[in-house]
Amino acid sequence: MAKTCGFITIATGKEDYYKMAANLLHSYRHFSKQPLPFAILADRANSYTEEFDDVIIMQEGKATNSYLDKLELDRYLPYDVTVFIDADCLAFGDLNQTFQYFEDADDFSCFGRVLGLDDRTGWFEYENLGELKNRVSYVVGLHGGIYYMRKGETCSRIFETARSLVPDYRSFKFKGKFDTPGDEPLVALSMALNQCKPISFIERAICCYWEHTDSMKIDMVSGVAQVCMDGKAEHGYETDLVHWGTRFTRETEYQKQVALLNILEDSTGEKEKRIRACRRKYSRMAARKRIANLCMRVKNKLLRTIGVGK
Repeated sequence: MAKTCGFITIATGKEDYYKMAANLLHSYRHFSKQPLPFAILADRANSYTEEFDDVIIMQEGKATNSYLDKLELDRYLPYDVTVFIDADCLAFGDLNQTFQYFEDADDFSCFGRVLGLDDRTGWFEYENLGELKNRVSYVVGLHGGIYYMRKGETCSRIFETARSLVPDYRSFKFKGKFDTPGDEPLVALSMALNQCKPISFIERAICCYWEHTDSMKIDMVSGVAQVCMDGKAEHGYETDLVHWGTRFTRETEYQKQVALLNILEDSTGEKEKRIRACRRKYSRMAARKRIANLCMRVKNKLLRTIGVGK
């Protein structure tokens, strides 16, 4: 029997997360020539979950409404091979090729780096591992926007180990500023403990918006998400998936792309006219925000100057 494969995302807690998950789903289906099944792991059913091919409701009381919900994935995997994508992402190309990127990867993998034990840039540092030191031969740096998972013992062990580390989270002095324990540091250490490795980062596969806020050209209509290095597109690269980060889903650029996507999906006429109107609307909004930010910086500078003068 042929193996099943598909995507999954997570939404628990606030309605905003369900909206983001639905936006991700719509963008995927818009750009995919042959859409694969797309599941959602959620803490309740609602109008947003109805749009997904498979809806998996977490056991009552299991959802933490935090990063730790991602550590439950192994218990609910809907397909033999599953690619998890964070809900705060939008597709700008066909994501099906993600499976090809991981063809030769471990049964659990992601994009990242395998680093030496003396490294200080990964999610953890060897010197902080205490009794776990003798079980680790490398440090892991990874990006948790995408997880690649093949059902089986290895994949389950990654999540089981990650969950077992949660009570001692602070003792490992993980990197990153998380309000609650973050899944990425826990998964990184679990991968090292279980001899699983990430694959090298592929620019085409995913891009973190927050790293390039002033150097990205993004347009849902033309399917372009491009990082421009040195202000020049030819010095940059294009990506099929933009990971916005929850903070930036509240910003004008994300909202603009979702509005454009809604127009593209609408079967009514005058799309070009509506697209132009949409772009003008969000351009004005962005301009007003820039002016407001400038005024705030000037005000703060004057207050500091006055304070120094006193």
